[in-house]
Amino acid sequence: MATAAAICVGVIYVLSPLTVWFAAAMYGLHRYATSGFDADERRWITALLAVAVMLRVAAVAGLFVATDHSKVPFGIFFGDEAAYIRRSVWLGNVALRIPTHTADFIYAFDESGWTSHLYVLAFLQAVVGPSPYGVHLVGIAMYLVGAVLLYRTIRPSFGRTPALGGLAFLLFLPSLFAWSISALKEPLYFLFTACSVACAFEAARNPRWTIKVASLVALVLFVAALQTIRDQGGVLTGGGIAVGFLVGWIVSRPRVLIALVVALPIAIGAWLGRPTNEVAAYLTLQRAARQHWGHVETQGWVYTLLDPRFYGDVSTLSDLRFLDSARYIVRAFERYVTVPWPWEAQSTAALLAIPEQVVWYLLVLLLPAGIIASCRRDPMLSGLLVGTALVSIVAIALTSGNVGTLVRHRSLAMPYLVFLSAAGFCELLSRVPTRARSARDASPFTKAEPIWP
Repeated sequence: MATAAAICVGVIYVLSPLTVWFAAAMYGLHRYATSGFDADERRWITALLAVAVMLRVAAVAGLFVATDHSKVPFGIFFGDEAAYIRRSVWLGNVALRIPTHTADFIYAFDESGWTSHLYVLAFLQAVVGPSPYGVHLVGIAMYLVGAVLLYRTIRPSFGRTPALGGLAFLLFLPSLFAWSISALKEPLYFLFTACSVACAFEAARNPRWTIKVASLVALVLFVAALQTIRDQGGVLTGGGIAVGFLVGWIVSRPRVLIALVVALPIAIGAWLGRPTNEVAAYLTLQRAARQHWGHVETQGWVYTLLDPRFYGDVSTLSDLRFLDSARYIVRAFERYVTVPWPWEAQSTAALLAIPEQVVWYLLVLLLPAGIIASCRRDPMLSGLLVGTALVSIVAIALTSGNVGTLVRHRSLAMPYLVFLSAAGFCELLSRVPTRARSARDASPFTKAEPIWP
C-alpha cells in the first residue's frame, strides 16, 4: 500500500508538482482551522473546507478538460490570466538564463499591468517548471488561508455562528469563488490584507510586548507588500487599519464618541474654512471625478454619477461646483450599493448575477445591526473590520464607473462586511419569540453553544 501510494504521488508530481504541494498545504490548513475547537465545530469546518476545495479543484480540472490544447497552450478563466501566466514564465526564463525572444523579454518587464504577483508566479514556475494550471491551485490555497485566518481571528470575539456564517459566505459566494480560483493578484491581495488585519488585532490585544512588537513589524511588512501587489493597495489597507484603530478606540469610550459626534462637524467646518484646505479638498474630489469619467468612457456596461453636462468633454469637470459635488458624492455611495439593479441587466451573464446581487442587498441591510452588535462585543475588532472595508468603499465608490469593475472591486470590502452582517443576523435572530428560538436552538450550528454567545 505504501509503495502504491508513493508511486501515485510520484506520477502526480511529475504531471503537476503544484498539485502535490497544494494537497500538503490543504492538510496543514485543515489542521490549523480545526485546532482548539470541539468535535461539532470541527465537523462543520471540515465539511465547509472539503466542499470548498473539491468545487475549486473541479473547476480547474474542468478548465483543463474543456481546453483544446491543439489550438491554445493552456486555458484561462479570465482574459488577464493569459498575460499573468506568460509574463511569469518569461521572467522565470530570464532568471534561469533560458534564451528568450526579445519581444517576450521586453513585455515581461513592461510597466503596464505590473504587480509583484508576477514575481511570485515566476518564482514558483522557476522551481517546479511551467504550471499554467497549477498556479490556479496556488491562488486557491492563498484565498483559503486568508479566509481561515479571518475566521480564526473573529471566532473568539464574535462566537461560533457568526464566524461560521461569514466563512461560508467567503467560501461559496459566486463572485468571491470566481476570483479565488483565478491566477490573478486577487487571492494574494486578499491573503495579505487578512494577514494585516490579524496582525493589527494581535498588536492591539495581546498583552505580551514581544508579540505586540512582532505583530506591528509584520503589519508594516504586509502593508508594504500590498503596495507592490496592487496600485495604492498598501495605502488603502494601511489607511483602513488606521481608521479601524481610531474607530475601535472611540467606540470603546462612549463619552469620547458623544463628544466626537458633536465636535466633528464643527472641526470639519473650521478646517474647510481655510482657503488652502478648501482648495485641496476640491482638487482631490475633482481627481476622483476625472477617474470616474475615464471609467465611463471605456467600453462595456457603465453607469454615471455626474450630471449629464459633464460627460463628453473632461475639461467641463473644471466647472464642478458645490451642489454638483454633493450630488456626485451621494450618487457614488448609492450606486456602490445598488449597481446593478436587477432591471438594469443587459446580458444573460448579468441576469445570472441577480441572485448574488440580492444576497448583497441583504448583507447591506443587516450591516447596521451587525455593526452595533459587534461593537458591543469587541469594539477594536469591529473597528478594524469597518475601517478596512470603509476606506476601500470610499476609494472605489468615488472613482468607479464601469459595472464589471465595480462588482470586481467590491470584493475588496465584502470579506470584512460579511462577518459584520452575519453578526447582525444572529443578533436579530436572538431576539425572535421563544418558540422560534427553541426551533433555532435545535440547529447543528447552535448545538451546545448559544447562537450569539
